[in-house]
Amino acid sequence: MIIKVAQSAGFCFGVQRAVEGVLAWAKANKGKSIKVYGMLIHNSYVIDKLKELGVEVVEDIEKICKEDIIFIRSHGVSKEEYVEIEKRADKVYDFTCPYVKKIHEIVMEHSENGYDIIVVGDMNHPEVKGIVGHVSNNRKCFVVDGIEKVKEAINQIEGKAAIVCQTTFDSKKWTSIKDFLESHTNYKVFDTICKATINRQKEAAELAQHVDIMLVVGDKKSSNTNKLYQLLKEIKPTFFIEKVEDLDSIKLDSSAKSIGVTAGASTSPEQIEEVVKHLEEKFNEMNLKDFERLIDRSFLTVQRGEVVKGRIIKVEEDYVLVDIGYKAEGIIYKDEVIKNGNVNLKDLFKIGETIEAVVIKESDEEGNVVLSKYRADVLHGFEELLSRYENKEPVRVVVKSIKEKSVVCDFRGTNVYVPISQWGEDVQTSDIGKIFEIEITDVNKEKKIAFGSRKSLLKQKEEERFIKQIESLDFSREYEGIVVEIKQKGIVVNFENLCGFVPASEVGYLKKGADLKKLFEIGEKVKVKILDIDKNKKQIYLSIKKTQDDEWAKRIKNLYLGMLVDCEVTKVLSFGLVVWITEHDVDGFVHISNIPLGYNQRPHNVYKVGDSLKAKVIEIDEEKRRVALSLKDLHEEENIDTEHNEDFVITLADFVKNIKLEQ
Repeated sequence: MIIKVAQSAGFCFGVQRAVEGVLAWAKANKGKSIKVYGMLIHNSYVIDKLKELGVEVVEDIEKICKEDIIFIRSHGVSKEEYVEIEKRADKVYDFTCPYVKKIHEIVMEHSENGYDIIVVGDMNHPEVKGIVGHVSNNRKCFVVDGIEKVKEAINQIEGKAAIVCQTTFDSKKWTSIKDFLESHTNYKVFDTICKATINRQKEAAELAQHVDIMLVVGDKKSSNTNKLYQLLKEIKPTFFIEKVEDLDSIKLDSSAKSIGVTAGASTSPEQIEEVVKHLEEKFNEMNLKDFERLIDRSFLTVQRGEVVKGRIIKVEEDYVLVDIGYKAEGIIYKDEVIKNGNVNLKDLFKIGETIEAVVIKESDEEGNVVLSKYRADVLHGFEELLSRYENKEPVRVVVKSIKEKSVVCDFRGTNVYVPISQWGEDVQTSDIGKIFEIEITDVNKEKKIAFGSRKSLLKQKEEERFIKQIESLDFSREYEGIVVEIKQKGIVVNFENLCGFVPASEVGYLKKGADLKKLFEIGEKVKVKILDIDKNKKQIYLSIKKTQDDEWAKRIKNLYLGMLVDCEVTKVLSFGLVVWITEHDVDGFVHISNIPLGYNQRPHNVYKVGDSLKAKVIEIDEEKRRVALSLKDLHEEENIDTEHNEDFVITLADFVKNIKLEQ
């Protein structure tokens, strides 16, 4: 019989951190009152081991005393519980899984900023209870485990919402719920399911394809172990093993030639080892590499001064936790990252990143290995900087101080000097402790120092940002912008973190020569559309006019040449009259050449503001937005009509008179 053990079987790093931390503390502090609030992990085997060392499990906060040293379980607790525990206990050590901690931060931040919260998970699970306990009191919170309950929650949410998921929730169910939310709402969805859980399930499913029988080792109270079992029994005959004695009750098919072994995230290496040993004794054959991997960690040692590599598993403002393949995590405090640097470590490191550090203490009071990244940087930092320089790769540096002519930065223990002229923007004292990206321009190998520049990188990034942003612009869309400058030839508008220019001809349907400073104010909000983009000049041309209806065009729509209209004089000029065409609510102009005046008369001798007139439309110039009228043409027509009438009457009278005379 071939026995194959899944590589990811057993403790995840969060559980391992909690268990080994408490065990180390209990062994080093015998006689002290050490308690775990709630089940540290869902594993009776481990809890029994802790009890043997004098660690007590308490479920009631009232039972916590002043002399107690309290460890917070890996599932986490509510905000109120944590505050109350701190008040009651002598010391509190928080072993909440870093992934769960991250969910607490998301829920707190968003609920405090007006978001309702939806938690996808099992409402009876301690992790979910802890998450709910971090929701702001004035916000709604819903716990759901299926799409129907999601729909019910959506119907009760009026505004914005944020979604998180229990770290050990079923990955398939979570995917379907996440897809539904993303396609039916605009809520913020955070994919907080533990990637280790997903990877464990994928690997176990893959292993099941190549064996005849699967065994899942773990506690039936464990959520992720149960889900692993439910997944695998759909693929191959699968048995749940809580203790080694359960193996004796399993009846194996005579045709079975291989067994796969996996375990939940809360299953200890010792439990897996017992099961594997029992199988090995029973069937006398197994994959030795799988077995060796399970016990390797128990024999690893670290020594002061040793350089170790590890993967970052947690980042806080003032410390970093690193998985170094040892029974305990490594911890790097801020002053062992950069000396005299006021920097937030969250800006420097990311979870999953691999780093190198020097062991400076085998174990602190919490059982962590204390590491120094700064000392490792001193050993290898200059070589890396030299390599980056030769390959023309930018580097991230921390500003240490600002001198009269340069900014002094640190790159892994090496001083890098950036001239003020090459900083690319105004240097601020607030830049000290911050991280910036620069390029290395020169290296002094003898003094082991370097010189750099930020100017060209900023220019390059600005160009990249501009190209990226303009590619997403929509010529058919209206954008809201703010007037930041008013010029003679147009106005400058900021929109979508970009700057555009509206030519005077595009600020609206205005008369030529209109004073833009009287029409707009700095800070005024305007709607604009993209008119044109000149990528070479990096200039965006905008139009306000394209967002407006042309009222003038609407009003003159029913005017036509030769039409007689009623007008009112609004201004008397030496060269004509400005009138208001009353029925159409639009200006018109009567040039002096189209006004019937007597000898040596001027418009102001005959007309005054407020006079009512009838005029004739003789021109409509849409480009110049002008309606030209005539009083003269109208007058001549009236004179002609009168003359014709008079001629007709005289002729008729004469005709009648002639008839009478003939009689």
